[in-house]
Amino acid sequence: MAADKTEVGGAFSASRFIFKLDGLKLERFKSVSGVVIGVEVRETTTCDANGNWSISKTAGNPKTPKIRVTRGMEKSAEVTQWIKDVYGANVSQKKTPASIIFMTDAGDKGEKLTVNLINAWVSSWSAGDLSSDNINGTVDETFEIECERIEFGQ
Repeated sequence: MAADKTEVGGAFSASRFIFKLDGLKLERFKSVSGVVIGVEVRETTTCDANGNWSISKTAGNPKTPKIRVTRGMEKSAEVTQWIKDVYGANVSQKKTPASIIFMTDAGDKGEKLTVNLINAWVSSWSAGDLSSDNINGTVDETFEIECERIEFGQ
């Protein structure tokens, strides 16, 4: 067997990612978590006439993730408006494409991995803790994004 000569790009950086909402490139967020692609695992257990048990596993329905995003509250007005539009509205009319772009250490010119969130919408929002002891005086907000499926993009 021939050796694999595929070269791998730079390491992905945990601090370099971009969020896009409906194709609009937005600010870099403090954190994004919950980006998971998976399927349900279905198990079927059988026992033969001799008392031997076996378990068969098959793939079930795809699972949809709950993406958790944290950012400073003073950031992009487009994301804030999207959150406001979904709250109390007909969610099916406010679902929109969104993407998370993972950057390499080379920055904007480096290779990237794009994860597209199909028909995304905000299911919850919360403000960070407010405290007079807060040294830098900033307040973060966290919101959770639901989507119908995830696809890898270019």
